[in-house]
Amino acid sequence: MVTVTQEWNPKQKKLSRLLSSSDGFKEGITLCLNLHDELHDIRQETALTIYQRLIKGLTPEAIKYRPANSFSSIAWNLWHITRIEDAISNILINNSKQIMSNEWMDRLNVKVTDTGNAFTKDDVDAFDTLINTQELLEYRKAVGRNTQQVILAIDEREKKRKPSKEQLNRLVSEQVLTNEKDSIWLLEFWGKKTPIGLILMPLTRHQIVHLNNCFKLKDAYSRISPAGS
Repeated sequence: MVTVTQEWNPKQKKLSRLLSSSDGFKEGITLCLNLHDELHDIRQETALTIYQRLIKGLTPEAIKYRPANSFSSIAWNLWHITRIEDAISNILINNSKQIMSNEWMDRLNVKVTDTGNAFTKDDVDAFDTLINTQELLEYRKAVGRNTQQVILAIDEREKKRKPSKEQLNRLVSEQVLTNEKDSIWLLEFWGKKTPIGLILMPLTRHQIVHLNNCFKLKDAYSRISPAGS
């Protein structure tokens, strides 16, 4: 069976080539928007995106299901990639305000705002108990729509610019990252990347890897609950 990552890989390579070339930037941005669209529920067309295929018929129970042999749930995966996308696109690329806010935290019914990189299995279980899954899907939709605008606004003349110290500090002050080693290492990792590098990883490649894991979790839940997702 071909996985979504295997379907994705040739497109990702093309995206990298176009964005890195001297004359392919505009075509690369168009391809990026198309690929990014596949990761979200913002398309209103007949053909489902990869992400729309994932969430179709997905119940709250399935979203929160964490197999005993797995670290994560679908809820954690969606939170993780969406929080990263929100922070990367708005803090490091666009230097603007995140979608995440106190209002969203209330709607989501969570007390954390970090990406969940340093979560333990117990942390995931506690998160799954609290999270409002419908609002999680709505938050992801809001972030996706915003990111499309951020990608469109990227100036080719700025494509080699790296995040400023102030932007990187915001990742800590706005609690995107914690001081735990499994979280704070991303400060240096992302700090070395240009907007093009951030588009390639994490805004596209990183997300498809986690969505692929979500499909596996969805399948695992269907095997223990035939009437569910």
